[in-house]
Amino acid sequence: MEAMGVLGFIFGLAGFSYANAVKSDIAKLRQEFEDFKASLNTSEKSDIKGAEE
Repeated sequence: MEAMGVLGFIFGLAGFSYANAVKSDIAKLRQEFEDFKASLNTSEKSDIKGAEE
């Protein structure tokens, strides 16, 4: 019975570690996506101004 508890604890820690790694990766990707959207909006506005002139 104790062995099952130890195994559960080990797998629980492994899952928690994986979840933290994925959470930080998602945060980085979300920031890159926001930066990309901002750069697209900037280039879109400059294209519109260039077409008007």
